[in-house]
Amino acid sequence: MSADEIIKQILSARPDFSREEIMQKIREKNTVVGGFLTEETAARLVASELGVEIAQKRFVFKEIPIGELVSGLNDVTVTGRVLIAYPAQTYSRKDETEGQLARLLIVDKTGALRILLWNDKAELAKNGKIKQGQILRVLHGYVREARDGDLELHVGHRGEIQINPSDVKEKDYPETSTFATKIGKITAKQKKANVAGVVRTISPVTVFQRRNGTEGKVQRVTLDDATGQITVVFWNEEIDTLNDVQVGERLEIINAKVKERIDGRLELHVENRTYVEKIPLIEEKITKIADLTEEGGPVTIEGVVKTKPMKREVSTSGGEKVAVASFELEDESGAIFVSAWRKHAETAERLSVGERVRIKDAFVRKGFGENLEVTTRASSKIETFSQ
Repeated sequence: MSADEIIKQILSARPDFSREEIMQKIREKNTVVGGFLTEETAARLVASELGVEIAQKRFVFKEIPIGELVSGLNDVTVTGRVLIAYPAQTYSRKDETEGQLARLLIVDKTGALRILLWNDKAELAKNGKIKQGQILRVLHGYVREARDGDLELHVGHRGEIQINPSDVKEKDYPETSTFATKIGKITAKQKKANVAGVVRTISPVTVFQRRNGTEGKVQRVTLDDATGQITVVFWNEEIDTLNDVQVGERLEIINAKVKERIDGRLELHVENRTYVEKIPLIEEKITKIADLTEEGGPVTIEGVVKTKPMKREVSTSGGEKVAVASFELEDESGAIFVSAWRKHAETAERLSVGERVRIKDAFVRKGFGENLEVTTRASSKIETFSQ
């Protein structure tokens, strides 16, 4: 608050003083302490002596939605949810000293934005204070266009970072899971993709010789969700992110590169700016059938067998003949068709109408007529028990 604004508040509360009298008191106050006070501080001291309480001016942040940013903007404030928080890295300045740089990816309802935190601001990422899922307000940044054409918000010494600010409502910012693309929806036109799915296979690490004579390493993982499967390729040091990952566990992969193979199939490649996290499976959370509103999983449902399971043999797209048993399952909220595949078809065929069943680690997909149905995977379990 400026000295002039403080003086106006004093005059409003003490109309028995003129502006010149207040100005004289401010000058006298500064003279007493040798002239070391700012005009604002001296004005506050005078206000206190006159019994005037100075109202604090509430700063209003003028925030810009991510989707409305353009290159060249300065003194920008944005707020978003942290989608990725990369570890801080060191770099060499022109004067041969070392600096620090940390990269983030934040999102709001209008889009995604890369954040570059320089030097002292990078300490927040280095110390682990900034984490995926947090709401971040970034103040006094400046927008620049990166080499790939995307916008970046740079935060230097003038910048400020607020983690989970109290005046922000979390529900106004999308959850990180909403940015995952269904595997079956990924196209060759995409540069990057975010996916979440269950690990079905993990290949051994392959060591190969590069043209320059150095060694490289590669490891492949098959990931699937309710819509399809895709191979995820990990290169060199990125393989370390798979150290404690096992078949049947669930992975979230953000900012992976989409590549088309010679045979036309798509792969995801994990690079140094790809975020990989293991998501624990929570099997015992029972989902009501009426709450199954979109494709995805894994889910656990429970209900009563409504129709006699019908087993048949079908051919897959690869020409393989497999067994599948279909039946309708009902709980107090609604009913849904279940397709039990391969070994689960044998279990389902033995079910009786009226029997109570729990199906674990299943997926939801669109079936006949675009209606949702529950489908089993190799890791699924079908359990029966008394009502």
